[in-house]
Amino acid sequence: MAEDDKRDTARSSDFADGDSAPERWEHGLSDRVKRAMAAGLEVASRSKDDLLRAAGTEISAWLDRVDVQSELAKVLSKMVVEVKAEIRFRPREDGTLGAETTSDVKLKPGGKP
Repeated sequence: MAEDDKRDTARSSDFADGDSAPERWEHGLSDRVKRAMAAGLEVASRSKDDLLRAAGTEISAWLDRVDVQSELAKVLSKMVVEVKAEIRFRPREDGTLGAETTSDVKLKPGGKP
């Protein structure tokens, strides 16, 4: 700690532009803040990477145990899908028939399977 204080109280000859003592103090403080921020960001980045690695492992293990087909069947058996479609044939300028379609899809909660 004493060495850090010695570094922060640099002589005016250490600064080429002749900074005053308050400017040297602010310069030393800003360097400490920069170093602290860099260290904090490094720790946060490693923590994030560790967290994502652990979460990825857990999700992968969970997906290995899940029977997607039966889970999808459970979800779909509890739903009603209503599809309404209209197809109209109209003559085009070149004399051929063209189809105009409109559709409406609604998902409703279904009853018991």
